[in-house]
Amino acid sequence: MPSGMTVREFDRRADRLVAILPHAAALAAAGRLRDGSDHAGPEAHPYDASVLHAWELYRMERDGLPARIPGLPDAFVSADGLANLIVDAVSDLSDAASAARAAGWPLLRVWMRGETDPLPYRFLLVRP
Repeated sequence: MPSGMTVREFDRRADRLVAILPHAAALAAAGRLRDGSDHAGPEAHPYDASVLHAWELYRMERDGLPARIPGLPDAFVSADGLANLIVDAVSDLSDAASAARAAGWPLLRVWMRGETDPLPYRFLLVRP
């Protein structure tokens, strides 16, 4: 565990997150973070705490109002005021960054997930 996060705290946060996610996402999160997985309890790696944090952030910021970025119709503004975009595994984000810059956004949060994954496996902050 990273400094400051005990196994108990990790388990408490993982249980809370699983309880508030939509069903398909909750199943995926529980399989990754709860007891019985090789990522839960004392065997957890600091990366697991990072995954937990990213999923907590995604749960809070996954919805919002349209960002109105031409060329990015699925972009949205989350509660923290950032423009967001959810993408499948994409290596070149230059078009998205250019579109955000042209629309006046100083920062774009890009959530990356597989085509069938209910939760992102990471996010990037892109400064256009």
